[in-house]
Amino acid sequence: MEQKICNSFISLFVSLTLLAPLRAQAQQEENGKPLQAEKADAAPYFTLYNGTTIGVDLWGIGGKVLGSDFLSSEVAIDVNLKNRFFPVLEAGYGTTNATADNGTHYQSSAPYFRIGLNYNILYKKNFKNYFFIGARYAFSPFSYHITSVSADDTSVSADGTSLSADSNPNLPDNVWGDATPPFDHRMKGSMHWLEIYGGIRARIWKSLYMGWGIRMKYRLSSSGGTNGDPWYVPGFGRFASNTMGVSYTITYLLPL
Repeated sequence: MEQKICNSFISLFVSLTLLAPLRAQAQQEENGKPLQAEKADAAPYFTLYNGTTIGVDLWGIGGKVLGSDFLSSEVAIDVNLKNRFFPVLEAGYGTTNATADNGTHYQSSAPYFRIGLNYNILYKKNFKNYFFIGARYAFSPFSYHITSVSADDTSVSADGTSLSADSNPNLPDNVWGDATPPFDHRMKGSMHWLEIYGGIRARIWKSLYMGWGIRMKYRLSSSGGTNGDPWYVPGFGRFASNTMGVSYTITYLLPL
């Protein structure tokens, strides 16, 4: 489900990127201003400080509604410098509460933080739409809880629902091949990662903006408990060396 959503977004993102120049050309022609004259005009001047925006990411909430195992949301604040550089600070909270097919139950809830910079490729254009590329350093300290019950135990409910022996097999031991005994582990972990970001932000009404973005995430370092690696890392997603994320934000430009 998540892969299909990401693929659909990528197609939409590419379409919007290709159509943006055509739309700008049509607007210029409607206003009766020749393209040659526009090119001859001097680039607009922007002061050092051009405002601060605050935004909320809704992608994680929407993904949960569509069936994702993860729920997350975040707030981002950035500053417009020369309409070109946008230092950004992001803080969010992620959680999961899921049971795997083998009966293992996983819980984790924790904050995560990012700091980085966006670069507006359209900084020479005097209109309120932006095309960003950028990078982030991200970090999340978290705890996680892993439980498993015996295959013949039908009275234990890991997530509040009854599990039968058929739907709740216990894990096989990788050494002896027998089933492992039930376990209950509470552990702490952390992860540092790098993100490469690309996205758009378009004004939809006065000081209100809408934006889409793609995040390529690369793990820098991580730590976990002695009884197993985490399955989910808040802000990063499934535990892996790298992954991809999508964001959909509603942003408000604060009054100057």
